[in-house]
Amino acid sequence: MNEVILLNLGFTNVYLLKADSGYIQFDTGWKFDVKKYLKLLEKKKIALEEIKLIVVNHAHFDHVGALKSVKELTQAKVLVHEEDSEYLIKGISAEVRPLKLITKIFLKFLPKSWTFYESVEPDIVIQDEYSLSDYGVNGRVIHTPGHTHGTLSIITEDGDAIIGCLAHAFPLRLKPGFPRIALDEEGVWRSWQKIIDEGAKRIYISHGRSPSIEYIKKKLKKKQKI
Repeated sequence: MNEVILLNLGFTNVYLLKADSGYIQFDTGWKFDVKKYLKLLEKKKIALEEIKLIVVNHAHFDHVGALKSVKELTQAKVLVHEEDSEYLIKGISAEVRPLKLITKIFLKFLPKSWTFYESVEPDIVIQDEYSLSDYGVNGRVIHTPGHTHGTLSIITEDGDAIIGCLAHAFPLRLKPGFPRIALDEEGVWRSWQKIIDEGAKRIYISHGRSPSIEYIKKKLKKKQKI
């Protein structure tokens, strides 16, 4: 079983997946998060060179803002979906679509300078899925569009599903649930179904406390009845 380790950077959760010869990292957080990230690694006694691969959930500033620095520090390879790769290369955030008033207000008053980040040239660009077996992990990176067109998730054979912004919790919403920002709402529903079909047992999200898999199943069942 590959251990999933949470690095709580504040607004954004970053995850490490224990591999045979190091770790696979999921996202990097804001550009302001590098010092906290380094302190958390030190606290958990994880060396920078142990990070072998960084999987990009999607190209938004709060997920890849620190990517340039972390890539240089760890020398890890960066994997992204082709739909979000151009944003990464340009150092800009993928298109956003707030679904609720609270996220509209949040985005409106967010300083524009915070949304830009240093551009990164990805090492691996995928269209569909990517096996993690070469890193000693029984799992795959899969395409789960909805939040953005290029959103990616990690699913392991043990049932761990790191899905990033396919669901949101505090501070974007009070309780874990449907994302408050999504470019394609129906795409989110389809991706929720996909992770269920892939055998997900535990969910890990990027903002706040993760929902249970039972919650996801319940919401999907309710949606199907409409």
